[in-house]
Amino acid sequence: MSAAGPEVLSGTGPVEALGVRAVLEHQAATLGPRPFLALPDITLTYAEADELANRVASGLAGLGVGPGDVDMAHCGNGVPLVGTWFACMKLGAVFMPVNSLLTGEPLRRVMAHAGGTIAVCDADLYPSLAEVRDGLPRLDHVVVVGGDHVRGTHSWQTLVERAAPAPPPSLAPDPSAPAKLMYTSGTTGTPKGARWSRACEATWGRAYGNDLLPLQSGEAIYCCLPLAHVTCQGTVLAALHRGGSVTIEAGFNPYGFWRRLAEADAVMFSFVGTILSVLARRPPQPGDADNRVRRAMGSGAPAGVWPAFEERFGLHVVDVWGQTETASCWTRPEALPQRPGTIGRPSPRFDARLVDDTGGECEDDEVGELWMRPRRPGVMFDGYLDDEGRVVPPFDHEGWYHTGDFMRRAPDGELSFAGRRRDAIRRRGEMIAAGDIEEAALAHPGVFEVAAVGVPADGAAVDGGADEEIKLCVVARPDVDLDPAELQEFLRARLPKFMVPRYLDLRPELPKTPTTRVQKYRLAEEGTAGVWDSRPGLRRTGPGPAPAPLGRRSQGR
Repeated sequence: MSAAGPEVLSGTGPVEALGVRAVLEHQAATLGPRPFLALPDITLTYAEADELANRVASGLAGLGVGPGDVDMAHCGNGVPLVGTWFACMKLGAVFMPVNSLLTGEPLRRVMAHAGGTIAVCDADLYPSLAEVRDGLPRLDHVVVVGGDHVRGTHSWQTLVERAAPAPPPSLAPDPSAPAKLMYTSGTTGTPKGARWSRACEATWGRAYGNDLLPLQSGEAIYCCLPLAHVTCQGTVLAALHRGGSVTIEAGFNPYGFWRRLAEADAVMFSFVGTILSVLARRPPQPGDADNRVRRAMGSGAPAGVWPAFEERFGLHVVDVWGQTETASCWTRPEALPQRPGTIGRPSPRFDARLVDDTGGECEDDEVGELWMRPRRPGVMFDGYLDDEGRVVPPFDHEGWYHTGDFMRRAPDGELSFAGRRRDAIRRRGEMIAAGDIEEAALAHPGVFEVAAVGVPADGAAVDGGADEEIKLCVVARPDVDLDPAELQEFLRARLPKFMVPRYLDLRPELPKTPTTRVQKYRLAEEGTAGVWDSRPGLRRTGPGPAPAPLGRRSQGR
């Protein structure tokens, strides 16, 4: 990067006011022929990425897209999604990535709620979109990528090839202008649309590079996560801000993972916890530590895998916490190596509190909900989009955002994640982290997957802080016939008495979102009918109820 680069990109002026467009154009002018972005379908230099953004912006503008318009992208990892995202930056439009796994009513619901008038869609995903298109009255244009031309749609190839490579007109400086609409995963209910401002996205991208993936100029990152989600997008912007390159894979392949990292010449990669678990289970090889990677950054690193993973592969695991809503307000370690099981400390962009269920401050080692208050505008999302298209601010009367996530603070200030609001179970006056129960259950050799939830105690309502009982939902390993009584005795030997589940729900699978997160609200709603009860005289065996169809609305949200 040129000597002027860091100063231009680290100020609070043009980047926040003009958004990531200013960063892309600056880097294209400064680093033009340097490799920037390797996708499954194309490899782009900085200059080529900027030209792609200009061409797509020109084509979308010809279909009526302008500042503030929502442009939806129903695509897998590839140039159409990146091109649409960068084009939105150029036009001042609102980028809304749609999870490529969505179909049916969940797909229709988020697209209808977003209210976009145009959608870019991969050809292999278009049949799913076509099935729900009648339920999207505001959708005027669909641009299909690849495949045979479909009547009533536009061709991506034609749109891009005929478009001008010149940049669109300059944007009016406005840090508060909307830039992105991201839908939460639906772990605790119906997905919600979180809107980011132009300043929010620009600040987030710069901080991703400075805090989480601090590449040196010319170094490379690798990511195999979906581009429709913030971790992969942040990885791209980290490379952009730092003058590095990034390889985005179509998906995670445990067999070719380290080979592809070597081909990308990557010194860092992004992860979710399951990636580390799968890689750790592969048989050790003599050359496991023979790689250039010095940092693996993500969230949900399993504490039991963490130390051996670092030693085996010769790198540092960096485990952080953040939400779609919190943008650049995350936790991260202040120094490495990081203590396994921790998520670091709050970044300097927000004030933080750990609050108990009475609103009081938590002491060290107590479980409390994280409350956040941004120290300046534009570092967190604006709010949730309501059904009328208005943005509802998320802050209480004192400016605090209640995350719904529970944490513990160690005496040295390091935080550890203890579960989400619906994960936290209040039993006999104690706040129990569901993750503690799940970790104990997963140590049983016959258990494949688990989820612990709170259910009403003796018919009391769950809401309002009433006492709860613990229901542990369990999926056994293939060909294992789990005995619930034996499993509970296993847990009794590993958990405090108040944390041992009363109910064990043996079931063939757990209901999940399209991003494979367990929908615990559904498990709680199903109650205890037909599940094994540990109380004498009430023991019942057999599988629990079948999971409800994906996308059923929570009646309590």
